[in-house]
Amino acid sequence: MIMQNSLITKLPQIAVAGRKEAVKIIERVECSQGVSLQIDEYVQPLMFGNIVENGAVPVGEWCNRLLYGDNLVLMEALLAGDPATGLLPLKGKIDLIYIDPPYASRSNYLTRCTLPGCKGTFVLEQQAFTDTWEEGMAGYLRMLYPRLLLMRELLSEKGSLIVHLDWHAAHYVKVLLDDIYGRENFRNEIAWCYGGGGAPKNTYPKKHDLLLWYTKGSTWTFNRQFRPYTQGTLERGLTAVKGDQYKLRKEGAGLDDWWAGKDVQKILSPTAYENLKFNTQKPEGLLKRIISGHSNKGDLIADFFCGTGTTGAAAEKLGRRWIMADSSKLAFMIAYKRLLAQQSKPFFSQSRHDCTYPSCGRLELKKSVVRSSAGMDEITVELGDYIIPAQVHLPLPVKVREQIQELITADPLALIEYWMVDPDYDGKVFHSKWQSCRGQRGEDLRVDSRAILLVPKVVGTRKICVKAVDVFGCESMASQIVSN
Repeated sequence: MIMQNSLITKLPQIAVAGRKEAVKIIERVECSQGVSLQIDEYVQPLMFGNIVENGAVPVGEWCNRLLYGDNLVLMEALLAGDPATGLLPLKGKIDLIYIDPPYASRSNYLTRCTLPGCKGTFVLEQQAFTDTWEEGMAGYLRMLYPRLLLMRELLSEKGSLIVHLDWHAAHYVKVLLDDIYGRENFRNEIAWCYGGGGAPKNTYPKKHDLLLWYTKGSTWTFNRQFRPYTQGTLERGLTAVKGDQYKLRKEGAGLDDWWAGKDVQKILSPTAYENLKFNTQKPEGLLKRIISGHSNKGDLIADFFCGTGTTGAAAEKLGRRWIMADSSKLAFMIAYKRLLAQQSKPFFSQSRHDCTYPSCGRLELKKSVVRSSAGMDEITVELGDYIIPAQVHLPLPVKVREQIQELITADPLALIEYWMVDPDYDGKVFHSKWQSCRGQRGEDLRVDSRAILLVPKVVGTRKICVKAVDVFGCESMASQIVSN
């Protein structure tokens, strides 16, 4: 007997409902009724110095973007454009979209950070996101369909979409992609192979993910890549097998549709410099390969499930423009810190206009000091105290909760994940022009509590504003008016 409620019978309904939802969004955009973005910060990374450069919000010029919130809403805003920053509507403007969405794994995913406790360090684990869906796989596919369709609206005519999945949902998602992009625009199923971990007794170890590559149309960007020849091929050469007309290339052998090796190996070591303590983090080498193969310098890359920000970090190093988004505040924090540590180009931190952030704590500053000489002001800003929001709920093991409480009592500044300074806050857009972030080990487990900035001298007063984000994602602001 055929089960009437089986997933295969639900797929047409999922497609109809998903397309209807996406079409409503597109119609709102076309009627100029789409949602808008707010500017949370204009970030000019300065973690390794103190000379602050002038820099107004670059309205009308391209600026990379890190977005926080539901990507369905954020894509609507990108299709509509952002007049406040001069961003034109991005319909048909993105050259490569890579996404690493949830996998319908029915698991919870964690992020970890080490804190300096009163009796030695301890690890704080928090849930970054949950991959459990009402209605199971059907609910997961309902979530994904309208998002995949809006991504097609954003792709340029030569653009590619690469969807990163594993065995849980890859073959169901391919059916959705065939429906949205057309079976004729499916280019490759790429297997990303990796090792590590244990071996089950009754099955083969699951040691590969799948990258589904679709294009917008019949032309696309593709830059052939190469891998080193095997030692046997180098010793034997090709002529013995294929004839005199075949020679070994200096670049190596053409890259196949299964990827393995140290260049793209999974991040396994807990002490690896790249390991940001986020369960689903992907290696930078993998994203560099994807971006190099499917875009050119200057192209626009997007990742709407960005996690730790690997896509943007790799895109910037390869000379591409980028947009990243995530609905997890903890993921957003890690991506933000990563960009700062990389000393990236200035970028906008944005969210939907009515977005609300986690509860604010109370941040207190010591009196800021200004010293003037040779056309410059030296400003010293120092954190005084931080009071964590009373309403923050900590669903943590009893021992960890006790350690957190001890830390709040003894050294509340140790709970600050990063803080930044705007030396000339205009009350509208926060210009992050100096930053300090917690590290992962040793003395770096605390932020620097003092900032010393060299800024162009001004006559009269200036409003110094400080924003801090704690390890739970709560934001706080404090400001002072100072004069020479």
